[in-house]
Amino acid sequence: MIRNVIAGLAASCLLAVVVVGQAASKTVNGLQVSVAKVERMEKASLRDCPPGTNTVNAVQRPGDELAVVTVNFKVTPDFKPVMLKRPTATATDDKVYNTSVQFVDVGSVPEYSCQFIYRVPQGTKLKSFAVESASFDIAALDK
Repeated sequence: MIRNVIAGLAASCLLAVVVVGQAASKTVNGLQVSVAKVERMEKASLRDCPPGTNTVNAVQRPGDELAVVTVNFKVTPDFKPVMLKRPTATATDDKVYNTSVQFVDVGSVPEYSCQFIYRVPQGTKLKSFAVESASFDIAALDK
């Protein structure tokens, strides 16, 4: 019986770790949106979303770094083709950062991932990512 209790506790802890590591998805205008990760890079592609033929790159400048937020999208049957605003990222000091990546032909493929690049001062920690009315807590992803 004690083994069963210990096994049950271990399984519960493991499940809690898995759930915490996954970002919740939200629906925006018929798009299921979830944030996958936040990374720091020296250079990153400024491809449109969904990724297309745009081949412009951003390069880190002295004193700045590129915070790259990877977001997964799934087009649902409720999707309505409208122009979406560029997503923003907010730092722990409440400063809002804009991206140059823009949405283009959003419903053209059923599922895709996009990277939104934000030029931030070195050491800046991001706390949230927002696309239209949906906001995601990304503080745990920005390590």
